[in-house]
Amino acid sequence: MTIPDALDQTDATRAAPPEEQMPSKIAGRYQIHALLGRGGFGAVYKAYDPLEERWVALKLIRNDSTLEPRGTGTRSSSEAPSSRSPRSSAALRSSAPASRSSAMRLRKSTITRSFGNSNAASVNNLTEAFKDEFRLLTQLHHPNLAAVYDYGRCDELSGVYFTQELLDGESLSEFLKGAPRETIVELFVQLARALDYIHTLGLVHEDIKPSNVVVCPPESASGQPQAKLIDFGLARMLRGPGSVGAELDDPDAIMVLGTPGFSAPEKVRGQLTDSRSDIYSLAATLYAAIRGKRPFPASNFREALRGQRDWRPELAGALLSRAGPVVAELVGRMLEPDPNLRPQSARSIVLELLRRESAHVRERQASVQDRREFARLLVEHLPFVDRADYLNIMLKRALKILRPDVRPVTLRGGLQRQVIRTIVVEAPEGMGKARLMAELRREIQLGDGLFVEGNCWNSDGGALGPFGPVVLQLATALGERNRVIRKYTRLVQAARERSADEAVTAKVMEFLLECAEAHPFVIHLSDLSRGQDATRAMVEGLIRALDHNEARIMLCVTTPPSNKLKSMLTPLGREQVIELWSLRPFIALEMRDVLVGILGESAPTDELVALLEKLTGGHPLSFRETLRVLFEEGVLSRDADSWTLRSSSVAAAHLHKTLAQRSESRLDGLGVSAWEIASVLFLVEAPLPEDQLAELSDLRRERFRRTLDRLVGEGLATRTAAVGTSLVSLAHESVREAVRLRYEDALNETRLDLAERIEELETRDNKLVFLRARLLDEASEGLDSADALEQAADELLAAGQPQLAGQVLERLILRLRRYGRVAGLTRLLRAQLKLLDQAAGSLNDARREAGHYQAGILVAELLGDFRAQSLFWLGLVDRYAIAEHTQDADIALRRLQNAAETAKLARDRILELRIATRRAEVLLAAGETEQAMQRTREAMEIIDYPEAEDEHVCHAIGVRIRCLALAGQFPEARRLHDMAKPVAARVSVLKRLPYLSGIAFLAVLGGDPARAVPEMREAVDQLKAANVPRLMITPLHNLGDLLLRSGNLEEAARSFEQAMRLGGLHGFHIHVHLNRGFLGYTRARMGDVEEGVALLADAKSKMMQTHGDHVILQQLRLLDAEVAHLAGQSPRARRELEEMLADFRSQNEHSLAQWAQDALSRIERDRGTSFIETADTGPGDTSDPDEATVRTRPVR
Repeated sequence: MTIPDALDQTDATRAAPPEEQMPSKIAGRYQIHALLGRGGFGAVYKAYDPLEERWVALKLIRNDSTLEPRGTGTRSSSEAPSSRSPRSSAALRSSAPASRSSAMRLRKSTITRSFGNSNAASVNNLTEAFKDEFRLLTQLHHPNLAAVYDYGRCDELSGVYFTQELLDGESLSEFLKGAPRETIVELFVQLARALDYIHTLGLVHEDIKPSNVVVCPPESASGQPQAKLIDFGLARMLRGPGSVGAELDDPDAIMVLGTPGFSAPEKVRGQLTDSRSDIYSLAATLYAAIRGKRPFPASNFREALRGQRDWRPELAGALLSRAGPVVAELVGRMLEPDPNLRPQSARSIVLELLRRESAHVRERQASVQDRREFARLLVEHLPFVDRADYLNIMLKRALKILRPDVRPVTLRGGLQRQVIRTIVVEAPEGMGKARLMAELRREIQLGDGLFVEGNCWNSDGGALGPFGPVVLQLATALGERNRVIRKYTRLVQAARERSADEAVTAKVMEFLLECAEAHPFVIHLSDLSRGQDATRAMVEGLIRALDHNEARIMLCVTTPPSNKLKSMLTPLGREQVIELWSLRPFIALEMRDVLVGILGESAPTDELVALLEKLTGGHPLSFRETLRVLFEEGVLSRDADSWTLRSSSVAAAHLHKTLAQRSESRLDGLGVSAWEIASVLFLVEAPLPEDQLAELSDLRRERFRRTLDRLVGEGLATRTAAVGTSLVSLAHESVREAVRLRYEDALNETRLDLAERIEELETRDNKLVFLRARLLDEASEGLDSADALEQAADELLAAGQPQLAGQVLERLILRLRRYGRVAGLTRLLRAQLKLLDQAAGSLNDARREAGHYQAGILVAELLGDFRAQSLFWLGLVDRYAIAEHTQDADIALRRLQNAAETAKLARDRILELRIATRRAEVLLAAGETEQAMQRTREAMEIIDYPEAEDEHVCHAIGVRIRCLALAGQFPEARRLHDMAKPVAARVSVLKRLPYLSGIAFLAVLGGDPARAVPEMREAVDQLKAANVPRLMITPLHNLGDLLLRSGNLEEAARSFEQAMRLGGLHGFHIHVHLNRGFLGYTRARMGDVEEGVALLADAKSKMMQTHGDHVILQQLRLLDAEVAHLAGQSPRARRELEEMLADFRSQNEHSLAQWAQDALSRIERDRGTSFIETADTGPGDTSDPDEATVRTRPVR
């Protein structure tokens, strides 16, 4: 590829426009004192801002400027623009228009809306690019980058401007003349750190050269000079915002902008550039500044490129000897023409300088101070993605109010829709109110709108309160010659002098309304709750005036929550003259967006989000503080370009201590009341309704509410809305750790005190009963709490709360085992039997529950209780507590044999029949249908015993129905079902699960799914109410299967998904695979065949690996064949179904055989109509039908 001849023209051949007269004032505000520079796009002035009382550099661009700047060469390229790093390029290519994407990862793309009255035709691409540069610069905050302040329109000169920090310094080349080695190294480190910061945010500078580096003198005698990169984004701006899309479609339209000898070779060639191109430009800049000569002197890019290609790194040692061997060698490598041979990141350059030039660097190593500064820069200016939705709503509202001519807001029938002009954002401190308003201000200004603000708390407006600064800002923006300003001269003067002339201050509302006629604007008033009564009255008057006059003013009020505002805001909201917003904590997705914005996609964001969610609860202030500590403590660190999260390191353990100490300090700042509430929440260990928390806190109601508001505001507690109340909990782990450390020596006393308060409450809430039992157990020694635990367990069982009762019984069992000795064995056995008989499955941990049953066998042996031994052996095989979560038939049958032997010794025939029923279930799971039929025939003898309990009769009938259904004996199974319904109605849902399984088999295999749907729905609801999710898995699957057979596919899919989730949660992998398979079949039936095939294949493969339930595996094979048919693989499906049909018939598995037969029938019915079109054949056609070419419809 050759460089166009146009690049051979020298910069000197370009004619400069005639000098223009320097303006005295810009935008009626900035007093111009000197011209700092002029270019093809406009000029830069030294100006004074009387409103902020500071000197600024004002960058002005005329609307008639062209995109061809003086002093910059251009060339064409077929590659993407060099305005961002590789990880951002893919996103850039897919965005349209590219000018709105801004080629950056800092925030979501923003469309600049027009809020002013400027003519759209006067705004060209360069003006839009100027806005993009301002938006970009406002998001960069680094000590080695110039700060940016304000943006606006300059009607006097028909242009736009923005202001930034005015630097008092000299160029890098001038400063380094005769500078010692230490100074060179110091400035090298500073500039590399600035590039590291820029590149971390996914950006590149694109035009680094000596004139774009200003060195400011030290602020003190012992300080260091400060190097600052300027004109960031200038090359992007001059290329023009519309050129990005053109570059991708038209190679000849691309412009490569830079400076010969300083731009990287790949940029000159038109290749894709990234952060390594900035590294090259930094090296060339340092070379020129150190040596006093350009590294590749040339009059154009062609000549410079020849020298760049011939560069050899070893030359740097001799040419840059004044800088020392380390800097010379590093600059030499940075000037490599091949980007892959340069240092790959600015971070690696910083680390290398700190390591190798330790004697000449102020900070000898990557110190704590370095990490703190880096953390501060990243965390204090996080990308604005978390509140972007709020911002978009505000901008749309502002457009309706300030520019009603753009898009009239009407209802059907042509009626005008009421536009609410006031938004009140009520949220605690640290929730992002100020950041939201700052973003709103910037976007309003970028859209040529006017934004003014005042503070209701620390107002400097005198009698005008927060409206004093508002009046002055409007007077400055509109100008002294404006008709409204001349009319209200006395009001402006009163605001300036902060006088208290009531006759003048009464004109504020009229002034604001008339200003809006001249120039619509947005007002932001902050801290309303902290203002005086007179201030709140003025704000309320303004709100009503805006609504009544339909003024072109949007009012945004931000305030912490306060009860004294309710009497004002509630009526206004009822009258629909305000909208009341509250900012919620971050959700996980928002935290991830923020982290990706600063760390990139390659960082361990998912693990980091989980850690931050646990530590902060999503509170924005705590989120930022914790993220900063992660950086400072080295838990989250960066080596070169890769991020590492050391969540299990020593630093991570220290992190918890550091965060706990910070939380402790914040609680101390809130006083004793905050510790009182925090201690109650700590002991409860669960979210507590606000009303209950108030009763337990021992604080007066008003003091409690005020303290809780402050806890929530500080991010130490969270308040979650619930039906009729709100739930309160400690915000994150560091707060809990702080409370634990504070009360470590007095926790038992605090527990007993809280338990006493619960006992004194008039209401008997089940959760409070459990909480009291737990507190007494944790605070007691020996058997002191045994009676209370036993009483609480009985009370909870009577109230239908087996899960809570099971947890209390487990505490009682553990205490009796530890302290009961021989005298407590009888009491221990009674508690173990109660857990088995009345709270089976309540512990949500099958291994733990099985351990209690095994211990029960030993206790029963010691006491000579054969019946108890048999019950525990039976419990070990129970579907609720099979050890190791497996369905191992051999282990189960051995345990059942032990159960049968001890039951026979106990002379308990009903127990023997119960064991026979359970043995039949195990045999069914192993595929031994005939043996299972024999066992159920024996077990049905139980119905002849009047003393047999309903639950055991129901169990036996349920297993018998299942066997009959599998054997195809449907009439007998239906008769038993009808006979068992009244018995099942008298049995607790926890005891009739085998019966539910049996009728599900009958309904599915018997072709009558509606038969069992009502009972299954009722059972699922009852299990939810009992709060035993582990026992819901099988009923949920059965309900899904029944709904699937009934054609209710969406509800069936939801049931299978819930069953999968619960199965995974409790470690029942067989249930996960089974429900995944059924979900895949359902998805395929719903039209998503590809997803269904993948789900079912995965389920079948994993079930075969685990050697699981025989019947389940066969069901998955049948489903897989049917999905193959849906996917257009009918020959394969038919072949597999025919093989399975033969196997089922040979093993007398009649129900599965019937399923296979029905599936084959469906394939034959569908074949040739819905999926395959058979080729036309003539009477003489003798071709092999298996080799014939046929037309097939696409399978999607």
